Amino acid sequence: MQLKKRHINTRNVTFFTILYIISSLLVLYAVTLKDLNFEFAVKLIALLSLSFLYLESTPKVNYWYVTILLFSIASDSFFVFEKHFFYLAFFLLILNRFLYIVIISPLILKYPIRTLLLYAIPFMFIFAMIYLILYEHVAEVQLLVFIMGVISITLILFAYLYLLNKNNRKALYFFLGVIIFPVADVITTISKYINEQTYYIVIYHFMYYVGRYLILKSMLLKK
Repeated sequence: MQLKKRHINTRNVTFFTILYIISSLLVLYAVTLKDLNFEFAVKLIALLSLSFLYLESTPKVNYWYVTILLFSIASDSFFVFEKHFFYLAFFLLILNRFLYIVIISPLILKYPIRTLLLYAIPFMFIFAMIYLILYEHVAEVQLLVFIMGVISITLILFAYLYLLNKNNRKALYFFLGVIIFPVADVITTISKYINEQTYYIVIYHFMYYVGRYLILKSMLLKK
C-alpha cells in the first residue's frame, strides 16, 4: 500500500522533528503532573507531529504505517481517559502491533515454518516466564495481556529475522523500535497493577516515544 510523493520539504521535516522532540518531553512532564487535559494535548501534538514528519520525509507513503500512526493517536488519547475507554485503547494497541507484523511479514514468510518455529523457541520461553510472573496480578485483563504478548513476541521474532537477513540500519532501527515496546509494556503493567510509581510512568512513556521514532527512522530509510 504505497503511493509516490512529489518532493521532501526539508524545512517542514526540521520543524516536525523539533516539535516531536519537544512535545515528547512535555509528555514526560505532563504525566508527573497528573493533569489529564494537559497530557492529552501534548500526546496529541507529539503523535500528530510524528505523523506529519513521516508524510513530509518519505518519497513513498506506506499506508499501513500511516494507519498505525492514526491508531496510535487514538489509543494514546483513549489511555489518557482509560477509566472510560481502557478496553478500546487496549484493542487499538493490539491492532497496532498486528499491523507492524503485516508490514514486515512479506519479508519473513519466505522462511520455512520449521525455521520460524525454531527461532521462536527462546522468544516464547521469555514470554512464558514473564507472563507467569505477571499472571496473578492482571486478573482483569489476563486474556488481553496474553494476546498482546503473543503478538509482540511474533513481531520481535519477525524483526529479528529481518535484521539477520538484511543486516542494515533500516532493519536495525526497526528491531530496536519493536523490542522496546514489550519492555515498556512490562513496566506499564508493573506500574498499573503491582507498584504504582511516577518514575515507572515516566520511563515507559519515554520508551514508547523513542521506540516510535526508531521505527519512523526505519520506515524512511531505503536500506
